[in-house]
Amino acid sequence: MRRKAVILIAAGAMIFSLTAIQTADARDLQYPMQCFQGDELKQLQSWEANWAGKKISSANVDEMKAFLPESFYGVMKDTAKWGDSWFEIVPYKPIAPSAGSIEFTKKYYGQTKLGSSGEILNYVAGIPFPDSTNPLEMAHNFRMRNLGDSYNNHDNAFIIDGRLKYDMDSEIKNSLSFFAGRTDVQPVPEVAQNPKQIWRAFSMLQLAPPETRNMRIMEVHYKDTLKSYDSWFWMPSIRRVRRRSTSERQDAQGGADYCAFDNMGWDGPVQVNTYTYLGQKDMLMGRHTDTKKIVHAPGDCIVDGTQRERIKVHIIEATSKDPNFLYSKMVWYLDPETWQMLYTDRYDRSGKLWKFMDQLGFIGKGANNTEVAHFNATQTVDLQRIHATSAKTEYEFGANIPQETYTLDYLQKHGY
Repeated sequence: MRRKAVILIAAGAMIFSLTAIQTADARDLQYPMQCFQGDELKQLQSWEANWAGKKISSANVDEMKAFLPESFYGVMKDTAKWGDSWFEIVPYKPIAPSAGSIEFTKKYYGQTKLGSSGEILNYVAGIPFPDSTNPLEMAHNFRMRNLGDSYNNHDNAFIIDGRLKYDMDSEIKNSLSFFAGRTDVQPVPEVAQNPKQIWRAFSMLQLAPPETRNMRIMEVHYKDTLKSYDSWFWMPSIRRVRRRSTSERQDAQGGADYCAFDNMGWDGPVQVNTYTYLGQKDMLMGRHTDTKKIVHAPGDCIVDGTQRERIKVHIIEATSKDPNFLYSKMVWYLDPETWQMLYTDRYDRSGKLWKFMDQLGFIGKGANNTEVAHFNATQTVDLQRIHATSAKTEYEFGANIPQETYTLDYLQKHGY
C-alpha cells in the first residue's frame, strides 16, 4: 500500500511538472519574431548600404541570383522569350502582427493539435503553431493567418498573351468574412450565431472580360477542416445557380491563369498535401508594395518596378496526395512574420514546372486603424504557354458585411 502511494505521488508530481512546463512555455513564447535581429540585422544593414535603392534589371540580375527563386531568375534572364524586366531593392522593414493576433496566439498557445489525417483540431484564433519547425504545422499557420477578419476588395487585372503581345482586361469584386478565428474586429473570436459552424465565407463577382460579366461564385468553408466546402456559382448565360464541385475549383477563372485553389497562394484544405521542409533562406520578396510604382507594358508577362526586400523565408514543398490533381507539387515561400505565401512554384501532373505566382505584399489599415498584412498586387505567370495574369487590388479591411451575403437566396437575387 505504501509503495502504491509513493508511485501515485511520483506520478502526480510528474503531471504537475509537465503542466508547469507547458504553462512556462506559454508565458515564455517569443512571439512575434523578426526575420533579423542582433548581428544578423547589422549584417543585413551593411548589405543594404550597398544595394538598397538600386535597380536590378535583366542585365545585372546575376548579382542577385542567390536571393531569387530560380523560376523568377530564369524569366528575368531569358529576355528573348520574356523581354527585359527590372525591380528595385528596398530596405527590410519588420511587420508586426495585430494586437488581437498576438493576444489570441499567446492565449491558445499549445491548445491546437493535429488530427490523424493532418487536419487542425481545437483551433480558436491566432497563429496555431507560432514557433513550429514542422512543415505541416507551418502550412496551417499560413491557412489560419490574420486577414483583417473581413474585407471587400476590387481587382483590376490584365490577362496577357506573351506570344501574341496583347492584353485582355479583367475586373473582379470579392468579399471575405470570418465567422470564427476572428482576432481584431468585434465579435471575437467568433460571431454569436454560427449554427452551421462556418469558419470563413467568400463571394466573387466577375465584371470583365465581357463573356464572364456578372458570373458570381460563393463558397463556405467550415471549422471542421475535414468537411467539404460548399460552393455555388451563378451562371448568367442560363440565369441559374449551380452547385460547384471540388473538381471545378481546378478550372481557370474567367480566362485568367489561376483557379480557385490558387486564391491567396493556396485556398484548399491543408491535409490534402504532404509537406517537406526545404529550409529557411534569405530571399528578395515584395512586402511593402507601392502599386503606383508598378509598370505594366501591354503584352509583357512580367511587370516592372516591384519593390523587393531581403527577408528570411520558410521554403516548403507541398505534394498532392491526389494523383489526378492539377498540380503534382508546389513550392511555397512563406513569410515567417506574417505567414503569407509571398511566392510559389506550381508543377503540372508530369512534374514539369508550369507556373509561378509572385504575391506582392503590403500593409493595409482595417477597423480601429488595425494594420493588416496582405498583398495588393500579384503576377501569375504560365511558363509553358508564355501567358500571365497581372493584378492590382484595393481593399476595405474590417468591412461590415452582412452574414446574409453568403446565402443562396442572396446569390440568386443579386444575379439578376
